[in-house]
Amino acid sequence: MNRCRICKGELSKELLVLKNVPAAAQNMPATREELCADKGIDLALCQCLNCGVLQHTAPPVPYYREVIRASGVSEAMKHFRLEQFSSWVKRYDLIGKKVFEAGCGRGEYLALMNASGVTACGTEFSDSGIIACRQQDLQVFKTFFDTGEETMPQAPYDGFFILNFLEHIPDIPAFLTGIRKNLKENAPGIIEVPNLDMILANAQLTEYSCEHIYYFTAANLTAMLQNHGFDVISCRSVWHDYIISAEVIKRKAVDLSSCHAVRQELTAQIHHFAAQCGKCAFWGAGHQALTTLALTGMDRKKICFVADSSPEKQNRFTFTTHIPIVAPEALADDDIDGVIVACGGYSDEVAGLVTQRFSQIRHLAILRENKLEIIK
Repeated sequence: MNRCRICKGELSKELLVLKNVPAAAQNMPATREELCADKGIDLALCQCLNCGVLQHTAPPVPYYREVIRASGVSEAMKHFRLEQFSSWVKRYDLIGKKVFEAGCGRGEYLALMNASGVTACGTEFSDSGIIACRQQDLQVFKTFFDTGEETMPQAPYDGFFILNFLEHIPDIPAFLTGIRKNLKENAPGIIEVPNLDMILANAQLTEYSCEHIYYFTAANLTAMLQNHGFDVISCRSVWHDYIISAEVIKRKAVDLSSCHAVRQELTAQIHHFAAQCGKCAFWGAGHQALTTLALTGMDRKKICFVADSSPEKQNRFTFTTHIPIVAPEALADDDIDGVIVACGGYSDEVAGLVTQRFSQIRHLAILRENKLEIIK
């Protein structure tokens, strides 16, 4: 069974088979021998039942690592790119900063990006493309993100762009992993692919090509990029609807550094509260209470038991700290004079019950988010 190259999900049955189409779109036959060897292929299109991306199941073309584009000679495209790049550079405050193009071909867009006020370099795999870039004094590195472990010279970069190249790449997850590895946190990027929404709307049969493994809609391009470490800021069609252009930012790792200080403060509060009591108990054996007991180092010497209304939890012990779990009626013991309530959204209700039913309780607190709220 064929699997999606992106998410490994199951592919649908063949939705369309194009018979005897060209097996390549570059390096056309020039000799009699090459003409004799040239054969068409059957191109089968399937859709991933998981991520929804339409894709063909043929092997990638041999030159998929190389960028070959004709748009470099188009004056209209040059004008469009200059406006696009200049706006993007200003919007993300990239003037004077380092950006790179993944798959820069012969440098058609590197010069335009440099003209927008950044220091641009490119990655390219073809020797001819690299030579052409260097002849124009453009900075280029022979790199392709095959594994995601590749490190570019001068990394990390402040931004990046991939223009009509992603759809050629068999292992998109590895490729995007490599991109992220070479970027600073929150680095912006432009990612563009052919527009399947337009292809479908106009039934443009000839837009399907052996070179293009994937066909993205705006919706599943957005989802795919979000699933691979980028926040999508915008996603829209450009260039007469032929292209989907997504602006993204490398997703920043969640900052959990404040948790260390919170743990220390909460530990001090709970230990201080328990020390004021003759005997102290918890009410609540949910995940919040169990984690709090474990993280703050409370044990059976400091907490006599944990009260909980659920019969399924009673006559058992807490994980890690091994404190007995009992019915709330145990709080009637005259020796218990302190209770910490840790019942999430039910804590106020439970604290009210403690006050009403157990008059000997002199010290009462609620575990409220990251701290103790002293009730009495």
